[in-house]
Amino acid sequence: MGRLHGGDMLKFLADAGMLASMKVGHGLAVLASLDQVLFKKGASLGDIVEIDARVLYIGNTSMEVEMRALKGTEEIVTASGTYVKVDNNFKPSPISLKIEPENDEERKAIDLALSRRKARLEKIKRNEITCSEDETKFLRHHLSNTIFVGPTLTYDGRVVSAGNLLKAMDDLGGALALRYNGIENYRPNQDGVVTVAVSDIFFYAPIRLGDIVEMNAGITFVGRTSMDLLINVNKIDIGNNECKHVTTAYFTYVRVDPYGNKKEVPKYVPETPHEKRLWEESLSRRSR
Repeated sequence: MGRLHGGDMLKFLADAGMLASMKVGHGLAVLASLDQVLFKKGASLGDIVEIDARVLYIGNTSMEVEMRALKGTEEIVTASGTYVKVDNNFKPSPISLKIEPENDEERKAIDLALSRRKARLEKIKRNEITCSEDETKFLRHHLSNTIFVGPTLTYDGRVVSAGNLLKAMDDLGGALALRYNGIENYRPNQDGVVTVAVSDIFFYAPIRLGDIVEMNAGITFVGRTSMDLLINVNKIDIGNNECKHVTTAYFTYVRVDPYGNKKEVPKYVPETPHEKRLWEESLSRRSR
């Protein structure tokens, strides 16, 4: 449809944040969590988009990073997250550099980053689950995908790139959103779906070369033109067949016509206690 794919934008943002963190931390840095990503406007074929990332705060081993995408002077996507400096064994490594604010604007930015950090730490343990607790499997509208991790999905031939994983998650969520709207095949001048928000992503375990990745997506909420999807990611170590939960995230998609105008989506009414609970959780998250 001539628009930049939401998954590609997520990859650009995650990679930019990683590069900024590596430059400041003087070593490899990996994405540990991603706060709400807001897609304010899309980017079309032929647009020039600039990706900007800056480190706002440095802890012992972690860095609070703000990312954004600009089209000219207009801010079209914003995101913030935490990156952790790691050693060759992917264990947290101390960061010697510290940041001191030089003016009120920088001081406000740091205070905001610290408030996000505090809220995030309160959510991390609450969101971690086991592989058997995947709630998407009990939703009426769900879709799964399984990926073998080869070298092209990794940073350096050892661990999966967070940007590549986010793109794969968005691909799965977008496919489910299209299917829910009855859009199974691409045709010129047809409706589509666009990513408008991603929230509450916490990475609990690294995915390594040779692992098998299982991704499960399910629809939890449907509004007039938008849909919320819960996406869970697990990894399986083929050496011992051990399954570990990697991350959980909420993706929001909007149905649009070929010109980018919002369109109504089919109605969805939660029926089971499980669907009703996730529906209420989506409403609560949207009101934040």
